[in-house]
Amino acid sequence: MSRTRPDERPAAWLLRILSRTPLTAYLSVLLPVVVLMAATVLQPWLPPSDLMRDSQVVAAGHAGASPVYGSISNVGIVALALSSGAAAIGRLALPDAPAPLPRLLLWIAVLTLVLVVDDLFLLHEAAAFAPLAGVLTAAAYGLAFLRFLVRFRDVIVRELDVGLVLLAVGAFGISAVTDLLVAPTQTSVLVEDGAKLLGLAAWSAFGLRTTLFAFRRTRARSVAAAGTTRRAALR
Repeated sequence: MSRTRPDERPAAWLLRILSRTPLTAYLSVLLPVVVLMAATVLQPWLPPSDLMRDSQVVAAGHAGASPVYGSISNVGIVALALSSGAAAIGRLALPDAPAPLPRLLLWIAVLTLVLVVDDLFLLHEAAAFAPLAGVLTAAAYGLAFLRFLVRFRDVIVRELDVGLVLLAVGAFGISAVTDLLVAPTQTSVLVEDGAKLLGLAAWSAFGLRTTLFAFRRTRARSVAAAGTTRRAALR
């Protein structure tokens, strides 16, 4: 596990590893969510929760359907699908990537795909109808992400986007706590699903950037190996 250097204070070390992720990456996560949330609150046509919640849930509540119901929720699904697909392609295209990148990409692809399936088929909503099922579902997701973080903590802290991971975990935590402890209102839905959208955006960005990192690292190793072979041949 990465250690703090003796001449470096913990606050400086934390700032250094968080600044490894460029400001543009953080802005690419934060700004779209802020803009979407602002547009959702300010638009005059529908209650904000009708745009934030899953379309089937809204349709059932209104005894009808509209193509705009749940449109903001679907944005998160698209982002997750892109991230999961990128990680899966990276895992398939880079079987010889430096360890532990192949297994890391596989974990990202699977975890992200589970989130996609959950959102598409409302697994978390269905689970909430049985006693304690909602809590157990949230706990299962939490344990899966905790396992991921523990298993790959070294490479994440040493080389990847720690800030995006912290942003995703924090946003998912706020969303889960709001969902489990706060009665549904327009405000609570905005907090719950807005935090969820932020978590999905941060996690998707982390998956995409990790895939690009794996490609760059594998290419750099191949170039270095080719250079070594060429120098050996010239001797």
